[in-house]
Amino acid sequence: SGQAVGEPDRKARLFRFECIQGAYNSNQVYYLENEIDGVRQLQFATPELDIHYEGNDPDGALESVNIIGYRAVDMLVNSEYDPATHSLNSFSKWRGVGDASSNGTYLFRAGTFALTKYEVDASYDGEINPETLLDYDMSP
Repeated sequence: SGQAVGEPDRKARLFRFECIQGAYNSNQVYYLENEIDGVRQLQFATPELDIHYEGNDPDGALESVNIIGYRAVDMLVNSEYDPATHSLNSFSKWRGVGDASSNGTYLFRAGTFALTKYEVDASYDGEINPETLLDYDMSP
């Protein structure tokens, strides 16, 4: 960001470190290094969800999933960097079979990663059927 028109592209280096390994999820932290900021740990916007089930029973029918805010987190779950799209993708299983989960896509633009897509499958029904809650997934 802040680069003048006609200037050569600046370079950045992304570092990924494994931090926590569980039965079906692992957590990674990321650091970004560039000539202006040096090395800094990245933070990622993550939606805060308000989920409602019939009879307040998570095994019951899913009634609604709403984003009620955002928080910054310093780790992503089961994440990978895709150099072809310049994006980080995160996939968090809420339980081992993966039928309940959340997925985030963070696109690198203007020198940082921005949340551009977020999907949630909040139903514990044995099927993988995520619902898109946020979709700004486009190139810069």
